[in-house]
Amino acid sequence: MSISHLSPNSSALEEGAPAMEGSFVSAVQLTKQFGEHKAVNDVSLDVAKGEVISIIGPSGAGKSSLIRCLNLLEVPSSGRLRIGDATVDFDTGTPSKASVRNLRNYTGMVFQSFNLFPHFTALKNVTLPQMRVHRRSKAEAEERAMQELKRVGLESKAGAYPAQCSGGQQQRIAIARALAMDPQLMLFDEPTSGLDPEIGAEILQVMRKLASDNMTMLVVTHEMEFARHVSNQVAVMVEGSIIEQGPPEQIMTAPNNIRTQKFLSAVLGR
Repeated sequence: MSISHLSPNSSALEEGAPAMEGSFVSAVQLTKQFGEHKAVNDVSLDVAKGEVISIIGPSGAGKSSLIRCLNLLEVPSSGRLRIGDATVDFDTGTPSKASVRNLRNYTGMVFQSFNLFPHFTALKNVTLPQMRVHRRSKAEAEERAMQELKRVGLESKAGAYPAQCSGGQQQRIAIARALAMDPQLMLFDEPTSGLDPEIGAEILQVMRKLASDNMTMLVVTHEMEFARHVSNQVAVMVEGSIIEQGPPEQIMTAPNNIRTQKFLSAVLGR
């Protein structure tokens, strides 16, 4: 499976295709400060239902911090965030557990590291969160887990432990685990980082299928071909801020910001 296979067949994913109307995710002036350092600096971002936004930029730009803020794994220092009908205003203080839970109910998160329980099988890794969070019965959770393992092409690995799976298979199990929680927004933080290109392409193919199924997605990625051919929008982050955002073809071929030009010249010229 090569990267060139990522070009979407669906017209809804054509380069620069307009997003569906309406804002499903709205971040307003989000800031995350660690001491004197602003990892996320006054970021505003709107995402329509069914839209795919890739977030690119140099290392240390704050991309992962932004994604973690959107799932409240990092609580923003200030700003406002709405996902679906769940809204949190960080200017009024630390959000309540209930508001955090309401917002997280909309999201699924896939990390650079797979974060699987090594002593659980793939099936149990996907089943257990459903039982704990959604209070599903074991039978119901296992049925849903098998559906999602099949969706990512790993039905046959249900009884395998993480150590018996390749890195790409472990990441696909992690994606199945997130999908089994019924998210309306999928957040990906460098999901192919550390994987060799062939295995990384397997993950990208799963993500491409999710995009063609109209899953709303925010993807922190260094995979420029994915950003170019699957995204509706590309956002460029530098020093904690989004410095430029637009349709992939415009960002990749005619960026306006000199920092974007410098970054793309470095990564595309390799």
